[in-house]
Amino acid sequence: MARDSWYRLDNVGKFYSSQAGSSAQTVFRYAATLADEVDEGALQRALEKTVEVFPNFNVSLRSGMFWHYLEQAAQPPTVTRENLPICFGLHVHAKSVLFRVSYYRYRINLEVSHIVSDGRGTLSFFKALLQAYVQERYGAEGAPLEYDGSDYQKSEDSFDKYYERDKAASTRVPNVYRIAGWKDPADPTFLEYHLPVQRVLDLARSHGVSLTSLVIAAIICAIRTEMPRRDRQRAIRMDVPVDLRRIFESATTKNFFGLAYVTYVPGDEDEPLEVVAAHVQDQLKTEVQAENLKARMNHMIALEKNLALRFAPLFVKDTGLEIADWAASRETTTTVSSLGVIEMDESVAPYIREVNVLTSTTGINFMVCSFGDDLSIGISTVFSNLGVVRNFCRYFSSQGIEGRINTNKTGRGGAR
Repeated sequence: MARDSWYRLDNVGKFYSSQAGSSAQTVFRYAATLADEVDEGALQRALEKTVEVFPNFNVSLRSGMFWHYLEQAAQPPTVTRENLPICFGLHVHAKSVLFRVSYYRYRINLEVSHIVSDGRGTLSFFKALLQAYVQERYGAEGAPLEYDGSDYQKSEDSFDKYYERDKAASTRVPNVYRIAGWKDPADPTFLEYHLPVQRVLDLARSHGVSLTSLVIAAIICAIRTEMPRRDRQRAIRMDVPVDLRRIFESATTKNFFGLAYVTYVPGDEDEPLEVVAAHVQDQLKTEVQAENLKARMNHMIALEKNLALRFAPLFVKDTGLEIADWAASRETTTTVSSLGVIEMDESVAPYIREVNVLTSTTGINFMVCSFGDDLSIGISTVFSNLGVVRNFCRYFSSQGIEGRINTNKTGRGGAR
């Protein structure tokens, strides 16, 4: 089958391409802990099979006169034993491949640049990789891939396809609280916080809210505890990425998400967490409505469609996009991404113990997913003071729900 030799960047990919070569590259990390130690040969064969299905991941970032673009890598990717810090930058030079697969003992890791894909698109690749590995390692019967889109559908720029200029609308930004404190960007802290899904779900239901609303409320209250009294009239504002594929019936594995916002002003008195969770739930119901997500998506794309920017030289675009990204980062306190329930085919699931997702950060970020009865919350932070993380974990302990934490703060290797 003939494959494209190059791909256009989607709207979000263009924004993240301005980070190329910098230490602030945005990288997702998916990890699965398996029942047995990883067989490198089986993983290499599985990776080669997966790239055949998802060729638009095996790419390098190249530069034209007006825009960056993605070019098919000349060589098939190679599995490596884990030897780099978590979410280490993927773009180093023009031939750098924008994803990597590594392993350590019982764990398989997939790291992907946000230039290539978002959380949901990367999940499709990761699940296909695990399925291929189980087939290679154990000879398990092959099940149909959950994702069976065509090459064209995988590489479609759905932002461009569904853009409607006259339906763009901005979101009013309040006076936002930004977490203060000493940062160590060169050596972030990465944590996996594991909780029993059913216990957390029961707690959420007892308060009449969803699990996601409860977790977001717990993060809000964890931040509130650390806020100076003088800042309590400022808004704790979170952006919550929402997958747009179902709304638009898109099968792309490129970036295609919208942003919902949750805003909470603590004020002088501490409301109970269950009250905060009810506020979060009410906001999310409105924020995730299709028309609101579409309006914000169109507003997000409008900058790229600006005629003056479109015909500006690449270095001018990169500078402009860096400024836009910096401005956007000052409009939120943190980001909470929820991938929901991760399901595996019954031929694959028995060989997997848990799944965790992390992302690189310039502040503090939360990635939430569940597999079986394991709720995994990946926390990335560059702050030296881990007060927010401690407050967050203490809430669940105070409710009689004991968790387990894996952490990495060495600058070498992965979370163990």
